[in-house]
Amino acid sequence: MDGSKESQLIHIEPITQLVHHGIKADHVTFPRVTMSSNRWLCCRHTDKKKKDVERVTALNLTRKQPRALSWPITADSAMMNPRKPWLALKVESYFQVFNVIAQKQLHSCSLSDDIIFWCWINDSIIGMVTDRAVYHWDVSGSGSEPPVLMFSRNKKLSFCQVVSYKTDKTGQWFILVGLTRAIETGDCNAIRGYVQVYSTTYRCSQLIEAQTANFSSYKFSGNVAPSTVLCLVNRPTGSYGKIHVMELGPHVPGNASFRNLTEPVNFSKGGKYDIPISVEVCCATGLVYVMTKAGYVKVCDVESAMHLCTARASEFTVFLTVPHSDKGIIGVSRNCKVFHMTVKEKELVNHIRSTLKRPAIANRLERSFSGQS
Repeated sequence: MDGSKESQLIHIEPITQLVHHGIKADHVTFPRVTMSSNRWLCCRHTDKKKKDVERVTALNLTRKQPRALSWPITADSAMMNPRKPWLALKVESYFQVFNVIAQKQLHSCSLSDDIIFWCWINDSIIGMVTDRAVYHWDVSGSGSEPPVLMFSRNKKLSFCQVVSYKTDKTGQWFILVGLTRAIETGDCNAIRGYVQVYSTTYRCSQLIEAQTANFSSYKFSGNVAPSTVLCLVNRPTGSYGKIHVMELGPHVPGNASFRNLTEPVNFSKGGKYDIPISVEVCCATGLVYVMTKAGYVKVCDVESAMHLCTARASEFTVFLTVPHSDKGIIGVSRNCKVFHMTVKEKELVNHIRSTLKRPAIANRLERSFSGQS
């Protein structure tokens, strides 16, 4: 099946256009636009009428017609809590957390070191990345406790722009992702990525070459319980990259031995410099969505790491995605479009069965789409 036919396997549903909410098109960029879940989108921008006024706008995406809340605030960065109506703001190394419904400040803290990246890693903890280390600030209680040192950064990340920090659900595994120009290749436009994987159990790190990575909790066929899965995607120079699906410990009694899968992924459709910018795993279906900078989505199977199809999700650069609460992913593109992308389940199953000749994968996905285990 060629690329145009594979595009018929996905469904794109527009959610909103950010310019309709008073946000300038040239401010729809990373890291001005942030999302910690599919509930809220947050953007720092200047006022359309008063250009000297800085604003923070938060969109509630759970409503049929997304509702915008906007405040005149000057901050280096801003992000909504993944579940609660809490807005976190950073000014230099000073943090504040506000309840936007009650309109009051809940917590505040500061670090002596410069913070170069931060994010909500769940609904009660903010992860902070400095030049040397990663800290966690727990705001589940009074928020009066200072941020706690979690681990030191790998020195190889010193020359990278940190673009992502995530933890698994158990809080035992962390990943820090950085991107840098691959100058040693002789091509200054080529981008190389590094992922520092840290284990709290073993208190050690491993550095893996990849441009994007993410955790998931997934129950593999035949297993009695879900396990922690790490998905990494890397595109070095050349048309082909790789997706790596790695099952992490601790081992759950009754589950099969750990899986460690690697499969090729063709990135040539997006051009020479297209790279993966995100990877999201749908736990309910076992589908892996790899979004590229050029707007292509590559759908893979988490149980085999096999690439299933490639489709064009956007004609413009996509710089941000989060998993949808039901199925698929939500993405944001440079043309200010916020969209929900899912697969057409029946068509994908037929494609896997008839074109890819992989009936076992097709049958398993068919069962998961219908809600069967």
